[in-house]
Amino acid sequence: MNKKTKNLELLNSDLKKTKNWFIDHLQKLESTVHIYTHLDADGLSAGAILGKALYRDKIPFQITVLKQLEREEIIKIAENSKDSKKFLIFADFGSGQYLELTEKLNNLDNNVPFIILDHHLPQNVSDKNDSKIKEIYSNSRPWHINPYFYEFDGSGEISGAGMCYFFVKSLNQKNFDLSPIALVGATGDVQCRGPNNSFIGLNAVILEHATKADLLEVSNDLNFSSIKPLNEAISYSSEITLPGLSDNTSKMLKFLKSLGILMETSQGDIKTLNDLNQEEKQKVSSAIIEYMSLKLDIEPSEIIEKLIVSKYVLKNEIVGSQLHDLNDFAYLLNSCGRSDNASLGIAIAMGDRKIAYNKAKDHLLNYKKSLGQALSWLKDENKIQYKNNIQYFFGENVIFENIVGTIASMLIFSKSGIIDINKPIFGCAKRKDEEVFKISGRAHKDIVEKGVNLSEAIREALELSNLEALGGGHPPAAGTKVPINKIDVFLENCDSVIEKQLREN
Repeated sequence: MNKKTKNLELLNSDLKKTKNWFIDHLQKLESTVHIYTHLDADGLSAGAILGKALYRDKIPFQITVLKQLEREEIIKIAENSKDSKKFLIFADFGSGQYLELTEKLNNLDNNVPFIILDHHLPQNVSDKNDSKIKEIYSNSRPWHINPYFYEFDGSGEISGAGMCYFFVKSLNQKNFDLSPIALVGATGDVQCRGPNNSFIGLNAVILEHATKADLLEVSNDLNFSSIKPLNEAISYSSEITLPGLSDNTSKMLKFLKSLGILMETSQGDIKTLNDLNQEEKQKVSSAIIEYMSLKLDIEPSEIIEKLIVSKYVLKNEIVGSQLHDLNDFAYLLNSCGRSDNASLGIAIAMGDRKIAYNKAKDHLLNYKKSLGQALSWLKDENKIQYKNNIQYFFGENVIFENIVGTIASMLIFSKSGIIDINKPIFGCAKRKDEEVFKISGRAHKDIVEKGVNLSEAIREALELSNLEALGGGHPPAAGTKVPINKIDVFLENCDSVIEKQLREN
């Protein structure tokens, strides 16, 4: 038995104990379940998985979506849970706040049972090799389930939705059909980053469940959006750059037409990747490989590696819909959460294909527009500021708290040249009606491999700045909040910590 299989067996064994602990408390309390989850695609997927499973077992539940699980929120939750006989589940966050949750929910005045199903680094843990992980595991069983306890990387091998999927599967084996939603969550957290954009670790186990159940299909395809007009999909690709054509949809359309492909549908619309047959896709791929080889002097094998990737589609969804491809599904959920329409996203992930889905599609247009305007504003107004080891921007009246993390991620993954991908970027958006900045840090995988750990950097910078806010996440993506009058010293400390991380690795 290899180590991965052994660790998976331990996880499943612990989940059975967590399930029994959960059911015993429900029976004693005769209580409802209150689920708290995050507003991004992974959090909404996690909430939907839990909600669907509880609904099936006729267990009353309520879902609350939070921007962050901050200390102030934990205090509110503790106050609201007094004498209410509720069982709490924290999904896609909680590990980074487990000490506060224990202190506020289980003390002399309160004894509120809860479960944490999370994939972020536990509180006060620097990285996946930290020896404190074993101690936290021993002290927080059976109510705390985290992949790092089982030597799986929560940054790339399993998402919050995935942890919730393994839990509900232990509740009822029939919940295997929620495996695709777990992979939607993983996709939203950009975890399909193995070879050929594959899933690895526990996500690969979930993928096996989904494909065996004939719910999801994997195929090799061009690495472009399946539902955008093809000239736009290629022009704005973050992976494929065609000098003289990228960022120019008109020139890209002429290029595609020059290949002898009819680019209009019978309705007069520009064809999408879904509209092309295999022969037409082959023409496109061959032309791109030839063009990039000549213009950029790149070996064809390197181009093919980025151009042809694994595509994951849900077999029970309509081809060409926003829910057919995992990437598009995750994008839709993210747009719901980031535009204050989280309930729509949860309803869709739980199976609503009528009212919620149609409303969400309308909101999606505004969401895309706001992201486009934000990126253009950053570029046109030269809003990126630099220190020796970091870069940052202030959202001002353009980029708000709900989308600052998305913008930071887009900057890291795009090839627009707006930022220097060799430095972490910190987005700072003022919170409405509060004198604080929401901070979202992102780092490219190349510098994470060189030793940059944003989760640890933010926690250390908070400490150096004499700030008590909770902060953390993953090495490539982390966040916190900082008072406006402390932002300069915080960013200066972030710069110093990143310098130290790079020097020591």
